[in-house]
Amino acid sequence: MKATTKLKKLVNTPGVSLSVSAHDALLARLVENAGFEIIGVSGNTVAASYLGMPDMGFLNLSDMVNVCGRIASAVSIPVLVDVDSGYGNAMQVVRTVKELERAGVAGVIIEDQIDYKKCGMIDAEHPVIDIDEYASKIRAACMARTDPDFVICARTDATRDHGIEEAIKRARVSHDAGADMIDIACQGTRDQVDQLKAANLPIPLKGNMDEGKKLWENDNDVLADAGFSVLSHPGLLRYIVVGAAMRSLEHLKREGNTRDIHDQMCTVKEYFDAVDLNGYLEMEKKVL
Repeated sequence: MKATTKLKKLVNTPGVSLSVSAHDALLARLVENAGFEIIGVSGNTVAASYLGMPDMGFLNLSDMVNVCGRIASAVSIPVLVDVDSGYGNAMQVVRTVKELERAGVAGVIIEDQIDYKKCGMIDAEHPVIDIDEYASKIRAACMARTDPDFVICARTDATRDHGIEEAIKRARVSHDAGADMIDIACQGTRDQVDQLKAANLPIPLKGNMDEGKKLWENDNDVLADAGFSVLSHPGLLRYIVVGAAMRSLEHLKREGNTRDIHDQMCTVKEYFDAVDLNGYLEMEKKVL
């Protein structure tokens, strides 16, 4: 089954599927090997890992195609990519979808922030474009895909500045424009989850379970009952990796060696297993 078809099926299957974000091919392989069904690619994390910069609109289409093409080629499960505002207007969204589809990803998430966008967890205003312009971007994305199973997820950041009712309105507009799934960016308090359930939206919801928000505090069955289909965990690996790296570097700087932290590292064998070294050594015997 094609990765796009797998993702489309997961989006439309009752219950929730978990997506874990990875910002490089090695982490993507670990996500797949752990048994997860979807890999997410977070613009926030790619901005940090690829550029060493915050998620404030600095990434461009070429950056994401470069990163996501390598990730998609390293795994067999679907890759769902955050493409920020689509890197331009509706016509530019056409190229964005075509390039990411060619790169082998299974779907994209397009938001309604202005092009100078900011991560939703940054404590600042999050201006959004006009609702009709938003709809035109989603329509353009749907028209641009050549594979009908390529998933278009519309994201709205309207809650922060305009309230959740405006976000729900934009969710309905995105559905009418052809989107397969909607990500309503919000803190995800229980009250907001109840509001989303009461709205009875005609489109599956994608939830952002980042630990900097509140949605992750809700049980998965509660979210499934509210209409959520995919629960993404964009923060798990980035926060683990950065935290472990900071503590390990502090230890080495202080102690001058790594003897006391070996139990916190994977083994050499586990590391090579993660990149399928034995498979390549077997191939070497046949090829050489």
